[in-house]
Amino acid sequence: MPSSRPNTIPTVIHLLRQLHPRSILDVGVGFGKWGHLFREYTDINAAERDPPRYRRENWQVRIDGIEAHAAYLTDLHRYLYNEIHVGDAFELLPKLPAYDLIFMGDIIEHFDKPKGLEFLRVAIAKANKAVIVSTPKFETAQVNLCDNELERHRSLWSARDFKKLPGASVKTVDRATLLAVFAKPGTGKLLLTPPPAPSTDTALRLAQARDALIELVPLDQPFILVDEEQLRPLLPHRRALPFLEHDGKYWGPPADDATAISELERLRAAGARHIVFVWPCFWWLEHYAAFASHLRANYKTAREDSLLVEFALGR
Repeated sequence: MPSSRPNTIPTVIHLLRQLHPRSILDVGVGFGKWGHLFREYTDINAAERDPPRYRRENWQVRIDGIEAHAAYLTDLHRYLYNEIHVGDAFELLPKLPAYDLIFMGDIIEHFDKPKGLEFLRVAIAKANKAVIVSTPKFETAQVNLCDNELERHRSLWSARDFKKLPGASVKTVDRATLLAVFAKPGTGKLLLTPPPAPSTDTALRLAQARDALIELVPLDQPFILVDEEQLRPLLPHRRALPFLEHDGKYWGPPADDATAISELERLRAAGARHIVFVWPCFWWLEHYAAFASHLRANYKTAREDSLLVEFALGR
């Protein structure tokens, strides 16, 4: 089918948000669902803070595709994707440039397994950050569909198959689909399970914390936010820095106090005016005791209540 199972959408989008790719290759675009989702959760989502990015001429993420069955392609595809390469993916992929993310949604089962493993190796070599693959966990006996003999399933994959290749992490989604992620060195640890939806009380407190931050920090002022990415995606601020931060991405909690202090001072020297802890991360101020002492000894406490603790980073 020119479609794929919807049960992997939350996990794939969660991975997309962690990877922050500047370029994506969608192998086997079919109806174009993933191109639409990737565009929405990169450029269109960013338009909340940068409104011109809603318009196609201002999109900053390159999303290309490969599709062997040209009859699937429509004007919708031509709008969403920068370029779609028509032909055999096995032959096309080695000729294409590198991409930050290469995605294969319910595609690998259309290859015989030896050819599929070779294709995966090429994709991993081409990817700057990661390759994501979804495939049925059980035999589906799918034959030709939509007048397309390429829709036939030719192999069944297991976690053991994927783990033959470097950097593989594999999870089962809804007991029926395998999701394999091949992260390249330097990408950082990727979380394969999306965070649960907050409870009603937590959602209310996050909304209150968001309102408080909007009042507290000007929208264009750089500041450090310690929230483990629970609140930052909801803020209108253009320069809210995650902590730890690497190339603008959240890099997880610091390994120790020395790392926390070093990274704080690096970001302060780069222009951060405040550091704000949101209440789910108040434990940092106990766990990283030397880091907390450094903050309290060197910087003024500008706010401290049940929602936020803020330090002004002027000496």
